[in-house]
Amino acid sequence: MKKLHLYIISGILILSGCTKFLDIKPKDKFIPVTVADYENMLNSGTVVNFGDYFWDLLSDDAFLPEGEPGNLFTKQQLHGRKIYTFNPAPFEQGANDFMWSEGYKRIFYYNSIINNIIDATEGTDANKKSVRAEALLGRAMEHLQLVNVYAQHYDAATAATQNGIPIALIADINAKFKRNTVKEVYDQVLSDANAAIADLPLNHKLTKFRAGKAGGYALLARTYLFMGDYANARKNADLALSLQSELANMNDYKITIPGPFPNVPGAPLGWTNIPDAQLNPETIVARHFLRPFGLGMDVCASPELSALFTNDDKRWTLYYADGWPPAPPFNYMSRYQVKIFLRGDFYSNYLNVPEMYLTRAECFARENNLTAALADINKLRLNRITPAAYKAFTPADFSNDGEKVLRFVLEERRREMAFTGMRVIDLKRLNKETRFQKIIKHTAEGKTYELLPGSNNYLRQLWPNATVFNPDWPLNP
Repeated sequence: MKKLHLYIISGILILSGCTKFLDIKPKDKFIPVTVADYENMLNSGTVVNFGDYFWDLLSDDAFLPEGEPGNLFTKQQLHGRKIYTFNPAPFEQGANDFMWSEGYKRIFYYNSIINNIIDATEGTDANKKSVRAEALLGRAMEHLQLVNVYAQHYDAATAATQNGIPIALIADINAKFKRNTVKEVYDQVLSDANAAIADLPLNHKLTKFRAGKAGGYALLARTYLFMGDYANARKNADLALSLQSELANMNDYKITIPGPFPNVPGAPLGWTNIPDAQLNPETIVARHFLRPFGLGMDVCASPELSALFTNDDKRWTLYYADGWPPAPPFNYMSRYQVKIFLRGDFYSNYLNVPEMYLTRAECFARENNLTAALADINKLRLNRITPAAYKAFTPADFSNDGEKVLRFVLEERRREMAFTGMRVIDLKRLNKETRFQKIIKHTAEGKTYELLPGSNNYLRQLWPNATVFNPDWPLNP
């Protein structure tokens, strides 16, 4: 076995002897030997993070008001303002694109486990396989996220020829990587996910930041949905829900002011008593953004998103506020008829039960099984809408029209998953269907910007810090 040299940056394990290719900087050598050493990588601070909350600024859910008080546009960092105005190259040389740099750090972290744990000491074969399975799931999730940020959306007709992202399968950043196709990336994601399911434990270990078998099925359900393979997406959503299906009734939660956010002693802000990702019964596998609250206190729901909610929806009253602090002197609802997004709990932006109900409902609707689709939506809404306003929908409420039911399911998906990192992928996949195509408009500094269906501006440019070492990588248009 090739001996690997492992390094840590502020608790983040990475691999290298230089700063090349994927541009991951090493510091402080550490060489894992035992199964416990490798398992502790899955318990590290690196692994609790996923994604990049800035990406949601590209979507039709985001609205950044200007003017004082309450200016949210200039409050954003420069790259956030560029993403909001549909600039496909928001990061200049030297600026850190966290989606890329942190994503590949975690991939190399997972690779060190996948490539080496079977030969580690002081552990059972079963535990070695279980830890390796969790790393396979993590690697698959990272590749799936990255290919959807830096490449065109999966299309069976073109995926084999369109540029995706580099697939990293070895724990050596001095290796030379190529830019693989979209199809190759998806094939690898499916391969990793299926391999993971075989050895994932039935239940979590220690915490929901550790994956169980339901997480493997949830990953497959998401991947197949993105691919437009609705039969396999429904099948795997079924399997995930057969292992974990509990929903939390949001009518049992309330706004708590004042009070610190969970796990942040002395923080001056407080909002709700919704449990964090580790304790929330809806979490299948937990992660959160590098900034734990994501875009909380930094973005308003767009007028279009705001119009999808009613005051009987607990997601609207618990996740959003008229202003922040939720008191005079400034009120976004009064000025713009929108609310500011708060969601102050450490919520999971990874794999969760509501997504599985929504995925299955969409698949049912596309199969014209309207009763089953609405049964899943009704179950979710029963736990989201105030009892006095709750209504169980039937196909007759939509004139038995499959198109209307599907659109209702997609609206519910948008309400439930706003600002969790999913909306841009949904826009990209739905733009593949003429009936769902839309133009997104953002206004900033007196200018209106448009994002057209299928536009190359959906594709974030590869991180300059990495491409400088890889001049042969084809760049996005």
